[in-house]
Amino acid sequence: MVGAMPVNVIPKFCNGAMDTHNGGDDLDTQVFVGSRIKCNEDFGTVKYIGEVQGYKGVWYGVEWDNAERGKHDGCVEDIQYFKTTKPGAGSFIRPNKISPFKTCAEAIRRYYGDREDESVAAHRRTVINEWKREMGAPFIEMVGFEKIHQKQKFDRLQDVCVHDLNVSRAGDVAELCPNIQSLDISCNLFSNWREVIQLSAQLPHLVDLDLSKNRMAIDMPEDTLKQLSIHFNHLEKLNLSVCDYEWSDILALSHLWPNITELVAAYNRIKRIIPPENTLQNLTTLRLDGNPIESWYEVINLGWLSLKVLSLNDCVISEIRFNDQPGSKVDVLENLEVLFLNRNKISDWRSLSELNKLKSLKKLYFLKNPIQATEDYDTGSQLIIAKIGTLQELNGSIITRELRRGAEYDYMKRYGAEWKLARNDPAKMAAFDIEHSRFGELVDKYGIPDDSLLVKQPKSTTLTSQLLEVTLTDEKGKSIKKKFPATMAVQKLVTLVQRLFAKGNTGELSLHLIDEQMDGAEITLDNVMKDLAFFSIKSGDTILVRFR
Repeated sequence: MVGAMPVNVIPKFCNGAMDTHNGGDDLDTQVFVGSRIKCNEDFGTVKYIGEVQGYKGVWYGVEWDNAERGKHDGCVEDIQYFKTTKPGAGSFIRPNKISPFKTCAEAIRRYYGDREDESVAAHRRTVINEWKREMGAPFIEMVGFEKIHQKQKFDRLQDVCVHDLNVSRAGDVAELCPNIQSLDISCNLFSNWREVIQLSAQLPHLVDLDLSKNRMAIDMPEDTLKQLSIHFNHLEKLNLSVCDYEWSDILALSHLWPNITELVAAYNRIKRIIPPENTLQNLTTLRLDGNPIESWYEVINLGWLSLKVLSLNDCVISEIRFNDQPGSKVDVLENLEVLFLNRNKISDWRSLSELNKLKSLKKLYFLKNPIQATEDYDTGSQLIIAKIGTLQELNGSIITRELRRGAEYDYMKRYGAEWKLARNDPAKMAAFDIEHSRFGELVDKYGIPDDSLLVKQPKSTTLTSQLLEVTLTDEKGKSIKKKFPATMAVQKLVTLVQRLFAKGNTGELSLHLIDEQMDGAEITLDNVMKDLAFFSIKSGDTILVRFR
């Protein structure tokens, strides 16, 4: 029998088998409403402890992190025992079903105490046996040797990981391994910040702390958090990913970390961002990937932090706007050098022009946004490079001087005709400047492109008739056939050739048309701003690639 139930009948509110699980004798004293627990591979929060009508014994009412694990909302047979924040995320389990808790000290001792290399252990046994033989006393036991060795081993630990080991409390870590600098206690069972503060208070050298995939209640006022910040004075890096926090929670907790420089708060519930006032002032790296941030104006609220790296991958940002004058630099995010915007919902090229307003942006990661589906990867990359003048690296690739020059010149060719038409109409020119904020700067840099370069291909021609088939060959005998449009700039051909032939070749690249009608005479393609048609290149021609 299980309470009032017949044998082999599991109640509908129960989630999981009824067999016994090995747990500590003092399990009930460790679990309270709000405790984090683990059952099999599922994590949850205890919302109720007590009897359930019609069933004997104590039950835990649990809200599961994965709502699919649940059976109800905390209501059984019209009695509301607890309430869940997500529909259907609750169920009841017996106390003996949850995994036993550990302290952080116990987890470290178990995990690192059994990881000694066997060869080291064998060597130690050999040394002990040699001592016994030398002393002529094989019966002597080296009683303290093991403990001394273990103590020395734990003392040397600086980087410690006890990921997913059912840790719920600190324990006596100071006695075991006080020299920890980097601690990973992610995916454990901490239910509040008091235990985390106790843990940090024992580790005076702690610099890097990973608390991701814990759900810790904030149950202390701001003044108390400020007083307890002395226990995090040396902390520089903190990971709070998948902790179910909003930005207001991060700000409330930030009083604990006065000197933090890197914060990861990915895959939380951050949607609105309140400007920090007196905290996070030393922060240089912030990662908010996977949060439901929709508006760029929320990001601007971070603008007066001294951020150098900002990661916003996998958010839901649809456009970027600063609402400043076209072409002018903005006073927010002045120190930002690296920006991640992969897999957002940005669907207009103007957003890339807006990023040119950032004063210090050097590296941009921009992949799998809807706007990129309108162009092939190379063309899209050229547009980004041309639109953002400070970029030095795009999606991990270095932007060389030649690549930038080619991208900017192609950009001018593409939009030059539109620019010329807009010059005599102030309204059209204002709209053009908003969309292409760098175009005037490029005209000053390169001059006005020739009208011949701005002529579009006749609509009646087929794609095949527009292409020239050319053989590219180098002095080592490598030969590649490619098709190019006659209107393609030489600079773009230089960029392509660098990718195809650069391996194993050094020096400055130059291209030479082999004129078969002049007995193989070479015509140097020395004006990279001209297109292939300018040099009378036709299908079947050979272009020699040289590196000097």
